[in-house]
Amino acid sequence: MLLGWLLPILLLVLGGMWLLNNSPSNRGGNPDGFHPPQRVERAEEILQERYARGEISREEYEEMRQTLKR
Repeated sequence: MLLGWLLPILLLVLGGMWLLNNSPSNRGGNPDGFHPPQRVERAEEILQERYARGEISREEYEEMRQTLKR
């Protein structure tokens, strides 16, 4: 009988933990300003590509690069 109550509670707890770990704040921009290194490296690659294609000026490139380094 105890197992009959324990299993649904365990499933609810595990489901809640899964939802918290997969929330939008954990997938995209982190509200505390921390960015994983892989995301920063990819952002720098995109920035370099945009500068190489002439989409942004040198000043814009430098400003955006400094923003990424913060």
